[in-house]
Amino acid sequence: MKRLFTAAFLLACSIVGLAEALPDKSPVTPLASTSAPAPKKQTQADADGKSVGCMTCHTASDRHTMHANPAVIIGCTDCHGGDASVRKQAGAEYEGASSAVYLAAMNKAHVAPKFPRDWHTPASANPQRSYTLLNREHPDFVRFINPSDYRVAREACGACHLPVIQAAERSLMATGAMFWAGAAYNNGILPFKHAVLGESYTAQGEPATIINPVKPDEAMMLKGILPNLFPLPAWQTMPPADVFRVFERGGRVINSQFPEVALPNGTGKLQLLDEPGRPDFRQSNRGPGTGSRIAIPILNITKTRLNDPMMWFMGTNDQPGDYRSSGCASCHVVYANDRDPLHSGPYAKFGNDGRTQTADPTISKTQSGHAHKH
Repeated sequence: MKRLFTAAFLLACSIVGLAEALPDKSPVTPLASTSAPAPKKQTQADADGKSVGCMTCHTASDRHTMHANPAVIIGCTDCHGGDASVRKQAGAEYEGASSAVYLAAMNKAHVAPKFPRDWHTPASANPQRSYTLLNREHPDFVRFINPSDYRVAREACGACHLPVIQAAERSLMATGAMFWAGAAYNNGILPFKHAVLGESYTAQGEPATIINPVKPDEAMMLKGILPNLFPLPAWQTMPPADVFRVFERGGRVINSQFPEVALPNGTGKLQLLDEPGRPDFRQSNRGPGTGSRIAIPILNITKTRLNDPMMWFMGTNDQPGDYRSSGCASCHVVYANDRDPLHSGPYAKFGNDGRTQTADPTISKTQSGHAHKH
């Protein structure tokens, strides 16, 4: 008995230790952004006031803004949010004896995530295989790491670029409407040849309906211009419509003493089982509208994300060709993805594993998942 108690105690301790080792997925309360939407116009002094604290750490940059035109006057927090009044103390460094002072200033100036472990805070690289993490994050943090993300682009860029943002949100690159239409019609999920589904989200990461600002007439509809696109349905709520598991003529009965693994018999009998998928006198319980619990094509499309990540989410950031951010930055911010000059021209010499060449001293040059330059 004593030996049994000891074994149980050790098992309980190991379970507790395992639970402590597992990442904490519970959200934390993020620090709110102190920045209003970026203005269309402002003085240089106003813009400098929104950058002065940031530049005590980010002492160098490839370009102070994403705009090559010097006539565009914006500060750091106009785009990213955060608190530009926080300054790094003289002599404080990220590593070494003064690291605690440095990190305290950084945490006060930066917008904190709800899920710091998923973002590997304080690291700044895009995490690998983040999937829908952006939908679960606070919009202020999304704006901090990527002002061009569609969830927050209106606040960061909309004063000047609102028509472009609206058009980009309705583009095939963002909605995937053609993919959803083809997959849904060809697999018997939906009876519509015109697209009715499109991927889109609100600032809070909730599914959104996209409405065309111009009501299309019949001529426009014939050219593929749609009045609206509805959010993608949850895979577990769609009725089965699986053309790959239709009725199969059967008639053979298995005389087995044991049920087949993962194919339980509805009656509970262990004998006289129908051959799996080929019942004797009824439609297969894996066929459309029968005993199925899910629609397999929808499960494949939405759970495995066959067409993702599209522009609402980051790339997987785990292999060449998949290093990128979300939103406008998906195309307009270069990442090192290909070392073949034939494919990537002047960017080939920077490799293919997403390492940056920025002048910013705070960005790791050896860590994958960073943009080529600011």
